[in-house]
Amino acid sequence: MSPVRPDHSRTGPVNSGPGYVMNLTKKIMVIVAFCLILSVGAVIIIAKIFDKTEEQLLQKCRIESLIGAKVMNTFMELMIHTNQLTLDQLMDTNYVWIEGTSPKKYRTQYDRIFDDTIQKVEDEFLNDEDVIFSILIDRNGYVPTHNSKFSRPQSASKQENLYYSRSKRNFADKPEIKEVLKYRGDGTVKYLYTRDTGEMMWNIGAPIPLRDKHWGAFLVGISLHRVDIIKNQMIIITVTIMIIILSFTLLMILAVIPQKYLVPSPAATGQAAAPGEPQTPPKEG
Repeated sequence: MSPVRPDHSRTGPVNSGPGYVMNLTKKIMVIVAFCLILSVGAVIIIAKIFDKTEEQLLQKCRIESLIGAKVMNTFMELMIHTNQLTLDQLMDTNYVWIEGTSPKKYRTQYDRIFDDTIQKVEDEFLNDEDVIFSILIDRNGYVPTHNSKFSRPQSASKQENLYYSRSKRNFADKPEIKEVLKYRGDGTVKYLYTRDTGEMMWNIGAPIPLRDKHWGAFLVGISLHRVDIIKNQMIIITVTIMIIILSFTLLMILAVIPQKYLVPSPAATGQAAAPGEPQTPPKEG
């Protein structure tokens, strides 16, 4: 009776030589390289999306600043045309200190009229959740009329005054404000601004001309909170994608590694051999 030969037609021969190990190593290296490229590509795409989102936010606020400057110029022209104020009154820089105020506040020939008319328009820009303030500021840094939420009467609390009583103050001591007021172009300028309350934000300003004179600028303060939220979202998305790619890499590697390298032998686990299989005799002590 001829000896029974092993049938490899279903399971195939088990390769374990150096050539097979080298081929397996190459496959794993290809998988790792592919997933590394995938990871780098994902990070680059996410970074570009973040930059584009931030730029869209700033571009929106640039447009708001330009619109604000145009609207304020129109209001001033109407005031001249309807004899509410003269050009000289609108260009008034004789700042009269309001006694007892600290920080100091000032009156001009036009600030009361601005309180009654322009403040309502300024407040409309606050409907945008990204805008902290939107104000008219003259060429010397004087703010005749702030947003209504920041125009409370001064109280005994210095901290409360800094936050909520900002109208009719002069902010020319701030370098970022000075830089905005120097601009005379047709567009806008942007500077990172640290408020005297400690808040950091973007200042976007558009110049306001008046009868061939430079009156000042329309200034929009942009919250960095929205930018931080977007940044945190991008970090979470990046980490999630990295975890997915890592999981995919491990699955691919496990798929190409033969099962015999992954499942321990019965001898290693202490399990008994299956019936019909030779048992390894115990070693003598």
